[in-house]
Amino acid sequence: MSFNSNSAIDTDTLTRIPLPAILADHGYGIQQTGPGRFAAESADHAERLSISRLPDGKWLYRDQNHAANKGNAINFLQAHGVDGFREAANALSLYTQPEKSAAATALLNDLDHRYQDAGRDELQRFNAEIPLNRFVEAHGWTLDDKESTRTWEKYRSPAGDSIVISPDKNFYFHQQNKDQDKGGVIQFTQAHVLNNGSLGDTRKYLRDFSGDERPEWKMPVQSRSADVVKLPQIEDRKAEWKELSPLSPKSIHYLTAQRGLEPETLAAYGKSIRTDIHQTEKGLHPAGVAPGKGGELHNVAFAHVAIDKDNQPVIAGWEKKGPGKEKTFNGFHGNRGIAVFKHKDFDNADERGPDDIGFCQKMILCESSIDALSKAQMDGCHPGDVYVSIGGTPSAAAEKSLSALIRKNEPQEVVLAFDNDDAGRGFAVHMERYLAKENLKFTMPHFTTRMVFPPKDFKDWNDMLKPKVPARNQDHAREAGLGIGG
Repeated sequence: MSFNSNSAIDTDTLTRIPLPAILADHGYGIQQTGPGRFAAESADHAERLSISRLPDGKWLYRDQNHAANKGNAINFLQAHGVDGFREAANALSLYTQPEKSAAATALLNDLDHRYQDAGRDELQRFNAEIPLNRFVEAHGWTLDDKESTRTWEKYRSPAGDSIVISPDKNFYFHQQNKDQDKGGVIQFTQAHVLNNGSLGDTRKYLRDFSGDERPEWKMPVQSRSADVVKLPQIEDRKAEWKELSPLSPKSIHYLTAQRGLEPETLAAYGKSIRTDIHQTEKGLHPAGVAPGKGGELHNVAFAHVAIDKDNQPVIAGWEKKGPGKEKTFNGFHGNRGIAVFKHKDFDNADERGPDDIGFCQKMILCESSIDALSKAQMDGCHPGDVYVSIGGTPSAAAEKSLSALIRKNEPQEVVLAFDNDDAGRGFAVHMERYLAKENLKFTMPHFTTRMVFPPKDFKDWNDMLKPKVPARNQDHAREAGLGIGG
C-alpha cells in the first residue's frame, strides 16, 4: 500500500502500526516496561522516549527530554527527517505488508517474553534479598523465644495467629492447620499483608523492601524482638480533612500579604489547601482578641498523602502554617507523608489538549508546602507540572509515597528544589541517591533528576516572594486580628 497525491491516507491504520518496530528499525534500543508500555533510547543516547499502546490499539510516544517531540508514528518520522505528511505515510505503508507486519509482531512477542522473564527474576530477587523473619517483624509479628529453636523461629501476629520460619531457607508455614498457608516472602505478603492480594500488587509492595539496607534487617536474633522498627500505622483522615473549612479571609491574608502568594496560585492548587481553625480558651487573648473572650486561630492546612497498610494512598494528616508572635507557626496533625499540588487544569482537555491529559512533565520536590507553592508561582503554574512537599526531613513514609506518585504520574523529570542551606543540600543529595535507586527498579518509569537551589541571598523559595515588612508593620498586622499559630 502506498499513497499518491490523490489518494486518501488511512491514518487510523498507520497509527496502529507497532511503534517499537519502527523505532527499532531506526536504531533505537527498546525495552518493555509494563503492559502496553515501552522505553526507547536512540543510539547516541540523545533521545529517551516513552511509548504507550492505547486501549484502542493506537500507539503514541513522548520524548522525556523535549516536550515538543511527541505524537504518533507519522509525527516521529516527520521529526526525524521525513519531509511532509504524505511522505511519512508512504514510509509507514511498508509496515502494512505481510513480511514487515510479521516482523513487528515477532519483535513485540520477543519484548514481552523478556518482560515476563524479568518479572520472574524479580520474584526470585525478592526471596533472596528480603529476610522473611525481619519482614514479618516490620509488619507487627513478634518472636516467641520460648517456642523457637535454632532451626525454626516462631512468630505471633497481633491477632494471635502463629507461623514458624526457617531463617536459613527464608521459608514459613502456618501452625494452625492451614496447609496452603506456606511459602516465602511473596506468599506471606499476599496472605498476611495484602489480604489475599494479587501477584501484581504484591510485586509493587515488595519493591520498596527489595535491596533495603535498613538496620533491623541485620539485627541478631536475641536483640531484635524489643527493638524492631515497626511500619507506621497510617490512618485515613479523609473525613477529618473534609471537616476543615475552606481558605478563610484570615488564612488567605496570611498566604498573600505575609507570604507573597498570589490569589491565582491559591486558586490553581486550592484542592490541597484548607483552614484549620483553632478555638482559644478564655483568658488566652491573642492579638486582635479582647482579653477573657477567647477567639479563633486560622492556620493554613496542607494535606499530606501517605500509603496505608493496604498499600493505598490516603490523606494521612496535614501540615499547618500560620502567623506567630515572633516567627511563623509550624505544626502537624496526623501522619506525615507528602503534600501534592496538582494544577486544577492537570486533567482539563480544553486547557492541555487531549494527548496531554494526566501527563506529568516535571515533578518538583520542595521542603515545605509554602515553598512548593512559591516555586510553582515563580515557574508560571504550568498545568503539566506537579509540585510536592516532603514536609521537612525526608521520611520513609514520604519516600514510599513519592515512589507511588512517580509510578502513577510517570514524570519525565524530577527536580530537587530544596532550601539553599546545608540541610537542604543534604536532603537533595539523599533524595538524588534514593531516586537513582528507584529509577533502576523494574517497571518504574524512567526519569531524569536535577538539583536547583534559590540564589545565594535567599534561604528558600518563599524568601524570594514574601514582602519585606518592617517590624512595626508586622505588629500592626497582628493587631488586625490575624491570630497566632497554635
